[in-house]
Amino acid sequence: MFFKELEINLTLSTLFGDLDMEGKKPTIGIMGLGPVGSILAAYLAKYGEDVVVEDVVERLLLAVKEEGLHISGFTGLTAKIDKTASSTSELSKLNPDIIFIATKACILKVILPEIKQIYKPEMKIVSFQNGLDNEQIIAETLGIDTTYRAVINYAGNTISYGNVKMNWFQPPNYIGAFYKGEYVTDETSKYIAQTMTASGLTTEDTPDIKKHVWKKTILNSALCSICAVTGQTMKEAMEFEYTHGLAVKMLEEGLDAAKADGYDFGKDALSRFTSYLEKGGAHKPSMLIDVENKMLTEVDFMSGAISRYGAKHGIPTPVNFTFTNLLKTMENRYLNSQ
Repeated sequence: MFFKELEINLTLSTLFGDLDMEGKKPTIGIMGLGPVGSILAAYLAKYGEDVVVEDVVERLLLAVKEEGLHISGFTGLTAKIDKTASSTSELSKLNPDIIFIATKACILKVILPEIKQIYKPEMKIVSFQNGLDNEQIIAETLGIDTTYRAVINYAGNTISYGNVKMNWFQPPNYIGAFYKGEYVTDETSKYIAQTMTASGLTTEDTPDIKKHVWKKTILNSALCSICAVTGQTMKEAMEFEYTHGLAVKMLEEGLDAAKADGYDFGKDALSRFTSYLEKGGAHKPSMLIDVENKMLTEVDFMSGAISRYGAKHGIPTPVNFTFTNLLKTMENRYLNSQ
């Protein structure tokens, strides 16, 4: 443990200058206290990191401040978090050094202009989300050379304000840097991976982060879109002959689009990816929950993104394209009727 902390402190010294006598750590801001952001915040805070959380739901922030964040299920822990913010401007007053964007990807267009108002050159911005190309959108919108991208391999659901059930964790998570259009690793990605791992969320830094993003997006797109349209759980969708067939076709399209983009998952990829989805439990994917709650979905960053890459490389993606259009139509109906 001593040598792990020494390694982290040496990385800190490189990133943020010499540590003071108290071993001051960077302040970590987490935007969005859904299940993913809450689990990250709880683990890091419990480990002793200086964590600041931002969310627009005041009752949630009050519960976190008064009772802490409680994580149950896969693990059990409670973390006290005193620093909360209900807006990006409030977050900026707490001087975060690293900001994890843990909101839905579809909210990026709303929050990035706000982040641009408070951005400082020394800040590190991490996309801690689902979907393709979030890190590129962040870099382009903020006009910065380097952003960071994580692939999260855990999931959970909110039980009540400040209470989240962690359903599973299949380590490791991954993180990499996006620097001037190239995927690399640097001292920041190394530090984040070390810190998350030390907190209990095993994470690897890798220059191959885009391949991991592709893999998760292909898997997510196949089941999320189908379940969101049909109302099925993941288990139901993969056990029913007709939706199983659709999922396999969506996987095939995603793998073809990824290969055309330079990411080949091997000859047996379709079989491996299908087998993975067949192990899905009786859980509702977040996109189905978004539809049930009449909220904007992440389809543009999943099936929609696969369709765009397909069009870019001349790869047909009719099933992903169809489900994207169906979900956009559903969104239009319920969002405009409220």
